[in-house]
Amino acid sequence: MYTVRKEVPTLKKLLSELKIDINFNGGRTTLWKIIRQIGFRFKKCGSKTKLLMERHEIVAWRHRYLNVLRKNRTEGRPVVFLDETIHASYSVKKCWQTGDEQGVLTNDSTGARWIIVHAGGEMGFIPNAQLIFKSQTKSGDYHDDMNKTNFMKWLQEKLIPNLPPNSLIVMDNAPYHTVRVNKAPTTSSSKADMQNWITNKGLSYLPTVVKAQLYEIIKEHKEPPIYEADQLLEAHGHNVARLPPYHCELNAIEFMWSLVKRRVAINNVGQEAGNIVKLTEESFESITRKNIGPESRKVLIYVHSLSLLYLLRHCEQPVV
Repeated sequence: MYTVRKEVPTLKKLLSELKIDINFNGGRTTLWKIIRQIGFRFKKCGSKTKLLMERHEIVAWRHRYLNVLRKNRTEGRPVVFLDETIHASYSVKKCWQTGDEQGVLTNDSTGARWIIVHAGGEMGFIPNAQLIFKSQTKSGDYHDDMNKTNFMKWLQEKLIPNLPPNSLIVMDNAPYHTVRVNKAPTTSSSKADMQNWITNKGLSYLPTVVKAQLYEIIKEHKEPPIYEADQLLEAHGHNVARLPPYHCELNAIEFMWSLVKRRVAINNVGQEAGNIVKLTEESFESITRKNIGPESRKVLIYVHSLSLLYLLRHCEQPVV
């Protein structure tokens, strides 16, 4: 039907055809079971387009990020990657065992989840910068536990005092990383808020304009975003680079979370919940510059390779 007759087969059509062709005596339900048994499924049609397309703004963002890292190569700033993760599995999933020896038995419940915050780069993890605390939410998203207050406190008390001077900090765009100082009204803001914002900027508007027209004025005059975290880091002599969305592979610390969790699992044979913090801290201590340094360098080499590729593609003059 698909290839010869160019028709879409339905149960009704198939049932009618089969009664004529092979004297099929079953009903719709029987035919439906037979069709499923031979491997057919009624599901969403495939697409002729197999190419993954990126939004233009993300392509531009990635290009800006690569340029920042390429420029930093000549400036020589220490590159420090930061991130947060959640740890909810404390035992190994596979181990050597026989029919008589079952090895490590896992619990049915994973127990409490722990939020881990840390930063590092080629120099290894930043000393005394780790933060570990128990999740208080039932959702699977650790962003529900982290917020602006916790993040800014961690920056002020743990990360900044231990950072190498003049560092370049790489972070993603989590909501608590991107709290704006100069937040402008949005389409959901009240008309009064929009009017106050325009007046405070020294701009004017006609009394007869509607809310949509006020927002057009705001869009035309609003400033680029300034983030609280960036201001704090820059006040202490550091720069910030923002990862483009959906590019966690450009964050070297992502490669270290799995190593930390594996080492916790290997040492947690007894699966005692009270030992998780101690085992996690010991895991961080066991990971030295020799472990995280090569992974960080791989990411930086990958980033520099991408930036060179972009440069070669977009420059009119040949690059030597």
